[in-house]
Amino acid sequence: MASTPLRQQLSTMRQSFFDEGLLDHGQVSYLETLENEDDPDFIENIFTLFLRDSSKYIASIEKALETNPDDFPFILERMMYRLKGSSASIGATKINDETNKLRRFCHEGDLESAKASLQKLKAEHANFKQKLAVYACWDNEASQAL
Repeated sequence: MASTPLRQQLSTMRQSFFDEGLLDHGQVSYLETLENEDDPDFIENIFTLFLRDSSKYIASIEKALETNPDDFPFILERMMYRLKGSSASIGATKINDETNKLRRFCHEGDLESAKASLQKLKAEHANFKQKLAVYACWDNEASQAL
C-alpha cells in the first residue's frame, strides 16, 4: 500500500511534536475527538486560526513593548491573556510557557527581561508555525493519497 510509509512519517512527525514539548498530547487528543464528518478539517482550522490570531497578538505585544504607550499594561495584559488562552486551548506548550514568562516579567516591571522573553516567544512561534506547516502539507498529501 503506497500510503503506509507516508502514514508512518506522519505518525512519527506527530509524535515528535509531543516528544519535543511543542504540543501537549492530552489537549491535541481531546481536539481530535471533536473532529467529525461534519467538520473533517476541524484540527487544521483550529491551528490555522491560532496561527493567524497569535501572530496578531505577538505583534501587538511587541508594539506595546517598543512604544511604551500610556495604556501599555492594559494592552500587554489583554494580548498576553489571549495568547496564553489560545495556546493552552490547542496545546501549544512552548508558546504557552514563554507567554507565562513574558507575563511574569511584565508584572514585575522587568522590561529588559520582557523584551528578551518576547524574542524567545517569537522564535517559538516561528518554529511552531514552520513545523505545523510541514505537517499540514504532508497531512493533506496523505489524505489525497488514501
